Amino acid sequence: MNIGVLCHASYGGSARIAVELSVELAHRGHTVHLFARTTPFGAWDYPASGPILHRTASDDEAGPHPASQYVDWTAPEIEAYTDVVLQVAGQAHLDILHFHYALPFARVTAEVARRLGSAAPVRIGTLHGTDVSVHGRDPLKGPPLREALREVDALTTVSTSHARLAAEVFGLAAQPEVIPNFVDLARFRPSARVRPAPGAPVDGCPDPRAGATVAHVSNFRPVKNTPSAVRIFRGIRERVPAQLWLIGDGEDMAEVKATARQVGVAVDIRLWGLRRDVAPILARADLLLVTSLAESFCLAALEAMACGVPVLATRVGGLPEVVADGKTGFLFTVGDDAAAVNFAVSLLSDPARQRAMAASAADHARQFGRERIVPAYERLYRRLL
Repeated sequence: MNIGVLCHASYGGSARIAVELSVELAHRGHTVHLFARTTPFGAWDYPASGPILHRTASDDEAGPHPASQYVDWTAPEIEAYTDVVLQVAGQAHLDILHFHYALPFARVTAEVARRLGSAAPVRIGTLHGTDVSVHGRDPLKGPPLREALREVDALTTVSTSHARLAAEVFGLAAQPEVIPNFVDLARFRPSARVRPAPGAPVDGCPDPRAGATVAHVSNFRPVKNTPSAVRIFRGIRERVPAQLWLIGDGEDMAEVKATARQVGVAVDIRLWGLRRDVAPILARADLLLVTSLAESFCLAALEAMACGVPVLATRVGGLPEVVADGKTGFLFTVGDDAAAVNFAVSLLSDPARQRAMAASAADHARQFGRERIVPAYERLYRRLL
């Protein structure tokens, strides 16, 4: 099949899934054209046999926070992107146009269909999170987005929870088909952890105190509620030796740093910044802390479990479909920091329980391996064609 995939260029879950889906589809023998405004994740090092990348802007235009999804495209930006998709769709005879995240791609594919008429590719949309929970409820963005989504040939999303929400927000006649996010089990896998001695360098940066490593991976948007992660970590640090690794970057990083100084744990925090090599870092953690106010799925939680890292997360959205509470991690109510601290301390203070939960997490993650999930997209494509 000739497949076009549309996505943002950010470090967010929707972009990462879109790129990795494109890579896997190309590996499985399909011709894949990937459309992004700028280079995804700031670099493109995939082999010639992989997806064909089409950019519509220079990487200098990625913006001050490339980790954040830039969704409020200007009319000229949308038109430039649409023109590239139209050109490739005609020249390459695309069978499928599959967009990941509704804004602005539902509008783009609607315009492609309008201009190409009966020659237009089949259109599929995958809804990933705030395109439903935030933009879908916006009084200005919501109505046109609702109309554009009703015109696509199929909608999917990443969890049953998000499927229900999408049907409610957009007034859909049927819920989107659920195809969960997936993980590359060859990259995200358990590894032996060698803990540095007190004061020893960690990749060239001082490790202030030995102890358990609590990790947080996100794009530091308000919905990720990262200042709460710092406050929860303070409670953990008061009871067990620990350090907090913050992996990623985004608009809330300044507030996160300020919170760390205010609660007195700045010295115990390691800032990794934006990283493409998250897997080997994550595999060295003892616990992943997720404090999101909303999550359609939470790819970071899945990747942590695949590395044998238990997850402590808020009980929101699709997270209960990813984290098996009490088996692969713990779920707590948003705002109940005391419960989160107690869960973390009980696990980090019990090495045997931590080892058992780590093994359960890695085993649970296997059901989300890309070899099991990507064929579901192929079956959908074939059914629609």
